[in-house]
Amino acid sequence: MLLSLALACSDYNLDGTKDHAGRRDPSDREEVDTSAGLTTTEGTDTSTGGGTEPGRDTAAPDGRVDVVLLLDRAYWYDCYHADLPLQVGRLVDALFASGADVAVGITTYDDYQVDGQWMAADGGLPYVLVQQLTTDPSRLHTAAAAVTLEWGGDWQGSGYEALAQAARGRGFDQDCDGRYDADTDVRPFNASSSDAFGGAVTGAADSTVPGTGTIQGVGFRTDSARVFVLVAENGLRTAALGHTMPTGTCPGPASASSAAQELDSAKVKLLGVNTYEFQDIDPTLQDQLEELAQLTDSRWDANGDGNPSELAVLSGSWDWPRTDEIVRAIWELAD
Repeated sequence: MLLSLALACSDYNLDGTKDHAGRRDPSDREEVDTSAGLTTTEGTDTSTGGGTEPGRDTAAPDGRVDVVLLLDRAYWYDCYHADLPLQVGRLVDALFASGADVAVGITTYDDYQVDGQWMAADGGLPYVLVQQLTTDPSRLHTAAAAVTLEWGGDWQGSGYEALAQAARGRGFDQDCDGRYDADTDVRPFNASSSDAFGGAVTGAADSTVPGTGTIQGVGFRTDSARVFVLVAENGLRTAALGHTMPTGTCPGPASASSAAQELDSAKVKLLGVNTYEFQDIDPTLQDQLEELAQLTDSRWDANGDGNPSELAVLSGSWDWPRTDEIVRAIWELAD
């Protein structure tokens, strides 16, 4: 049962010994049942996010599957927030336990840095490639451990930009001066004359990463099915809703349509995960995620009737959805 968002922060034990779902220790990890391709929990209340849903088929598809997590690391409200290393670790374990030929990547986004604007209060960036696609779970756990939520200034985040960067890897030059500025810019994945810096900046790709590919923009492998998982804590910055946007950038800031075009070009399906605290009274993020699912024709069999007709958007309400539900959606999108 979902908790009412009308409760105040004082109604939750936020001292680190118990989270809002009643889990005794936020560091508890799920055990993985490799025989069934499902995750199980120990010391965890599975009645809400992060648990498992017995009896649902999570069989992985044949062939290569590349899964990229795009994590909104900037929160706006100051109450409960997901333990990202724990949640990402659970998902990584479940994906690899399935026996699939899977590679996983981890990226984050906060927002653009614009003088005089409070878009990314802690110095965040519109997109960070934390770990390009790899078949090494240990690298992914190390990367996940370094990802923390930070207060982000205003409520919008650069989710559209993150999608476009992960799909294409062109990079982003905030002031379009052709030089890389670590405080504002995004490196291209592979440097080329068509990237944001005209090939003048070293790319972020690392050919030594185990199991990675070489294809823009996160190291896609050849002939892989590709699924992005966008975990958003709040709405996505867009001129369509009158949000302040950076100007004079190379390329221009991404929109829903341009991000969807990049996903289609890279043959990527999208799973949206809505973890916005006030999603029950503010539908903005849900509408944006559903629009992206429509634009990329990302659908799955959410109700188990054998017809993959539902838009690929999950809602956790203060928490991530169940791990096995996320995995099942990923496999259906990849298949």
